[in-house]
Amino acid sequence: MARKQIVLAAGIGSRSGDTRRLFGGFQRFLIAEGGYAPADFHEATYGGKYEGGQWVGPAPYDAAAFNAPLARSVAHCTQALLWWARQQPAAVEWHLVGYSLGGLVLLEAATVLYQRAWDSWGRHLRSLSTLSSPLNGCSLGEFRWLGDVFGPGVVGPEICALGDDPRHRQRIAADVARLRAADVVVTTLVEADDAVIQPEDGIVGPIDPSSIVRCAAGLDDSPVARYLGHGRIVHEPRVWQRLLQVVGPQTRGDAAAPVRADGSRVLVTPPPAGAAGGPAGPAAAADSLLELQLAELKARLRAEGRLPPEGPPGA
Repeated sequence: MARKQIVLAAGIGSRSGDTRRLFGGFQRFLIAEGGYAPADFHEATYGGKYEGGQWVGPAPYDAAAFNAPLARSVAHCTQALLWWARQQPAAVEWHLVGYSLGGLVLLEAATVLYQRAWDSWGRHLRSLSTLSSPLNGCSLGEFRWLGDVFGPGVVGPEICALGDDPRHRQRIAADVARLRAADVVVTTLVEADDAVIQPEDGIVGPIDPSSIVRCAAGLDDSPVARYLGHGRIVHEPRVWQRLLQVVGPQTRGDAAAPVRADGSRVLVTPPPAGAAGGPAGPAAAADSLLELQLAELKARLRAEGRLPPEGPPGA
């Protein structure tokens, strides 16, 4: 029986190893409630290793990866998915889960592989779930500058531009329809209190209220999550439960992950050297300024009706 493999993708400004933090609760939940093993999880990469001008394997990445256009990130992720498939010792089925930009990149990569690599990969795809992802672009309007909140690079502004392109929205809808017609479960979820990714940005097709999740604030939320709501969805237990319903419990197939010489199994994209202390962040003063700006923006968005009224403490 095919063993299920989960591919996790982080968003703009991430680096290799960040899915261990972002999806740590979700992974522990699947291990405890779904019978999964640590080796069943893979981290999508926005980087690649080249030899003689040819892509030969996934590589660690950092924030510099987002200085490249979206198409390059999609190409690296597509190649990595094919590479993983070649490393598996037995038949597997793929389940993709992407947060923010990671959801869009996984959707684009899966669409390419489903059409061009059916035998080696496409026919093994079972589900694709996106969490607060700008699948239709990001229609920020006058707040387009928010694209810069996610870090330097060209991807943020590019995603904002896609929000104004009806051709992109039509193509994404057609791609999702083809996947669903082939029995791939495509689930697009967004946060109720997210000023960055609105329901019309992150949901493909008619807006289904059940796809809009109210997520509790956490003590360890980033400034963007605290003030704009973007990022809470990854830590919401109700979302974990819903995703478990999508992927289902693990089967008894053979464990399938790359193996070190000593026999231990590893993820293919370990954190880059020097990253053990955690992801790099701005200086404290800059972070304080960002929090002030985001707090002012959140108040303005509420006054304009783009965010729901403030909920009770802890909501």
